[in-house]
Amino acid sequence: MTDRLRRTMLFVPGGNEKIFNKALGLGVDGLILDLEDSVALERKDSAREVVSEIVKGVDFGTKEKVVRINALSTDFGHEDMKKVIPGRPDTLLIPKVERAEEIIDCDQFISEVEKRADLPIGGIGLIALIESPLAIFNIENIALATPRMNGLLFGAADFTRETGGKITGNRQELFYPLMRILLAARIAGIDALDTPYFDLNDPEGLKRHAEQAKNMGYDGKALIHPSQVEIVNDIFTPTLEEIQFARKVIAAFQSAREAGKGVVQLDGKVIENVHVAVAEKMLKIAARAGLEAEGR
Repeated sequence: MTDRLRRTMLFVPGGNEKIFNKALGLGVDGLILDLEDSVALERKDSAREVVSEIVKGVDFGTKEKVVRINALSTDFGHEDMKKVIPGRPDTLLIPKVERAEEIIDCDQFISEVEKRADLPIGGIGLIALIESPLAIFNIENIALATPRMNGLLFGAADFTRETGGKITGNRQELFYPLMRILLAARIAGIDALDTPYFDLNDPEGLKRHAEQAKNMGYDGKALIHPSQVEIVNDIFTPTLEEIQFARKVIAAFQSAREAGKGVVQLDGKVIENVHVAVAEKMLKIAARAGLEAEGR
């Protein structure tokens, strides 16, 4: 996990200042200014200009400032980086990554732009968008490619198009890539982010998929519409009961150790180091969300 909270990462069409201004007031953890899928070919250059000005001149507050560039296999991708990097985005989202070498080359290119712009080398992070079977095959190497890497985001729609399958309600067909991405992220010590949910008229489906991702261990989910924010934030934010129980677990474990007890029990359950680690992680998320400051 990074030090950032990434429960909700909202895509915003690049170049659409009206939508961006509305999104800036939402309770999301990050805004992804999109220069790829949401921008028509004839608007790539103008959208890049608008996004570069937003990144450079707008205060995002506590929200992570992310830009999804175009694929590195296109001329647009490198031009996007040249233009937006001087504005110091927190992170670049790199689409269609399939090999670690692509991330390594991207890292080197960013360093060159940072140097020319007199920026700290390595200050901009990378999230790889995982959208193909080949990317899953190479996932561990991608996750470990460079120190800039701080997240993996699953793109289930493109992945399913390539496999020829379909996304169902329980997502059984996606368990393998979901777990491969999660395990690679944990090996690398970076975040795992779940794919967007595209049916805006099915909040129950969104809730089901978000709960599934949380139970797997994902850190958050990408979103495509403001109506999805509250649902996903609620799921990835610890409840009052979870926070209280986490505190009880840590307190019981510490008390038992101080008393020299070999076995720790809480409410009839045995507590071990693994339960303490889970509790500590939950309290860390709660603190990042500002819940502990509210007495929760």
